[in-house]
Amino acid sequence: MGSHMVFENNASRLLIAASALTLFACADSPNPVEPMATPAPPADASLARSAAQDRVGAHFKKASPAVMALEGTVFADHDEKSNKLVFGVENDRAAAGVKRALAALGVPSADYSVTITEPIEQLVTLRDRFRPTQGGIQIHFGGFLCTMGFNVDHSAGRSFITNSHCTNTQGGTEGTTYAQPTRFVDPTVIATEADDPEYFKGGICPRGKICRFSDASRAAYAPTVASTRGEIAKTTGVNDNSITVDRSFTIDSQDNTTTHFESGTILNKVGRTSGWSQGGVTMTCVNTNVFRSRVHQLCQTFVAANVAGGDSGSPVFRITHGNKVELVGILWGGGSVGGVVNFVMSPLSQVVQELGAVTATN
Repeated sequence: MGSHMVFENNASRLLIAASALTLFACADSPNPVEPMATPAPPADASLARSAAQDRVGAHFKKASPAVMALEGTVFADHDEKSNKLVFGVENDRAAAGVKRALAALGVPSADYSVTITEPIEQLVTLRDRFRPTQGGIQIHFGGFLCTMGFNVDHSAGRSFITNSHCTNTQGGTEGTTYAQPTRFVDPTVIATEADDPEYFKGGICPRGKICRFSDASRAAYAPTVASTRGEIAKTTGVNDNSITVDRSFTIDSQDNTTTHFESGTILNKVGRTSGWSQGGVTMTCVNTNVFRSRVHQLCQTFVAANVAGGDSGSPVFRITHGNKVELVGILWGGGSVGGVVNFVMSPLSQVVQELGAVTATN
């Protein structure tokens, strides 16, 4: 749901085994013994340790800048406890390069160790600036915030999909422009609304309502703005409201046919407000009124998972293996059904029906 709207719909939350614990008072020893004093180390041993610290410290001063200039190095440290230099590297190839550099500097192998470690990455959130862009991140239009759904290739060009209500006018193409993360942080127009079909009346549409099968629109990228197709930002945890990004999900398939999802099917979304949430399908192909509007969305899917304002446009997917996912739809709203929070999505099959064929895979 967009941060400027709240969507609701009219579709009908120990036993401790106690064990006995006996406490005993600590008594003085009947024959107290004065603790033995630790003898002071010989003066020459202290001098030797000090000299060793100075020697390894001198190695560190010249080795750190030389080693950290090499590709694949992660960190350099003088571990005073062991009095050794410790270098972290990404792989065996980098380790070999470090050892060669240290040998050239005259650093004895006994004075250092090299360990394979994960690279250290700056932490970003779904609300930060992304170039190239990817699904699940914050976008800004007019005075409001939404979520970028997913990047696609379309016959009309490189684009992203978000909600129809994440445009200046829901239904109808009037050229809404988008910034990322906000136009205050970066005023660049990253994309312009290119296709947002009009809502229709009559036929299967209830009297007094305007209808569509998906709350979806397409925005065409500016030529100078980079985007990555087939990636969705992944946060550090599921169902915990984290928006801190921890790498990405990869879209390796997309479901262009399903409109009726089996009850209990586990689906996921990533949105700029509540992050990554996951839950089971509760209702499928539900005709849904949008609160305080004339909008009626046909054949939508309800999922028992967390959602909040600003999550509108979130990509919806099922996890197939590890970080590999299948794209199945786009989130547009949410509400409480039987006391359980649900997000509401338009199936990808219906997005494609209204916007045309898209390629969203990596």
